[in-house]
Amino acid sequence: MNAILVAVTTSYDIYDVEYSLAELKNLAEAIQINTVFQISQKLSSPNSRTYVGKGKLSEIIIAIKAYDADIVIFNDELTPSQLRNVSEALQVECIDRSYLILKIFEERAQTKESALEIKLVKNLYLLPRISFLREKESRSGGTTGALSNRGAGETQTELDRRHIMAEINHVRKELESLKAMKENQVEKRKRNEIPIVALVGYTNAGKSSTMNSLLKYIGQEEKQVLEKNQLFATLSTYNRKITYDKKEFILVDTVGFVSKLPHHLVNSFYQTLTEIQQADYIIHVVDSSSPYINQQIQVVMQVLASLKADKIPSLFLLNKWDQTIDSSLHILGYPSLQFSNKTQLNVKELFEDILSHVGPSTLRAKLMIPYKEGKLSHILEESAIIYQKDYQSYGTYYDIELPIRLYSMFEPYDLENMVN
Repeated sequence: MNAILVAVTTSYDIYDVEYSLAELKNLAEAIQINTVFQISQKLSSPNSRTYVGKGKLSEIIIAIKAYDADIVIFNDELTPSQLRNVSEALQVECIDRSYLILKIFEERAQTKESALEIKLVKNLYLLPRISFLREKESRSGGTTGALSNRGAGETQTELDRRHIMAEINHVRKELESLKAMKENQVEKRKRNEIPIVALVGYTNAGKSSTMNSLLKYIGQEEKQVLEKNQLFATLSTYNRKITYDKKEFILVDTVGFVSKLPHHLVNSFYQTLTEIQQADYIIHVVDSSSPYINQQIQVVMQVLASLKADKIPSLFLLNKWDQTIDSSLHILGYPSLQFSNKTQLNVKELFEDILSHVGPSTLRAKLMIPYKEGKLSHILEESAIIYQKDYQSYGTYYDIELPIRLYSMFEPYDLENMVN
């Protein structure tokens, strides 16, 4: 399928149009759409009827014929009326950036949670566009999926709208149930005092590769996750519990970000991004070889701010350093580390940096456990490192190293507290 990309740039845009179109091209390639031509126009604001001006619309018509294009992709989300008007004028399939991203997410969704999130967002996107889609299908002789039980005087468009609203309500209820389960899991981690370290970044910056490099460094290759050189290779978050040098933490690989994400999509994926909000430390993975590094950092920082996670201690990881074109690159005002998954540059240093921020996971204590507290002795035998154990008249003496999260139940039997 051959595509023409169309962008409008205004004085208010924070994104360079070349960068934005390059990203749109990559998004199209993610679902096997080939870009044959690009057109941009500078306006004070997008045309309310046709997104671009009349003259530019004529240029697009000429380009469609010249390049034998099958589809035109617009770089912003179009209103229902804009979508209708450009489709009628151009006489080829027309989609906007939001719908393209939704199609990618729909293909990539692998878990029940992400599939439900995409279904919800797609329905919210389609709802105001039902009448246009119905007209389009009628003209092409197709169907949007005829439904039964039409009420008296009810049009097919009204029926479709009612069906979508019912689906939206149903999916929201399912997501609420999954959200409650996820929040319980995160709260349980917090109660157990296991720190959370979140990998965040622009899509394809190398978050999954970084997780795998860390797992390989500590000899836990069996825990490695999918890594693929494509936009939104996965929409799932991966959690790996890491225990090393008497410390433990949860390492989280989160879904990547991209500019101009659909509003409904960001809201829906808040649930998937719960781990970021609850993180104790954030590793912001940056593609240091990208000519658009500043724009990509800005996109991620905006999402973190919307999640109220921009104040969490963080490290900028300058990934792909072996390919960078600016050896003096640094992030002003933030700690950063040059890094490469390909050459394994500074993997050890990254791991040590994480350990310095998560704190100790164990402590040394001398305990006297009464014989009647057999359950507590059993927990120690299962969970602690025992340096000395003596049976005495009052109970069992232990010189142990145990996880901090368990200490509260043994504190009354700590000999140091008893002496004080």
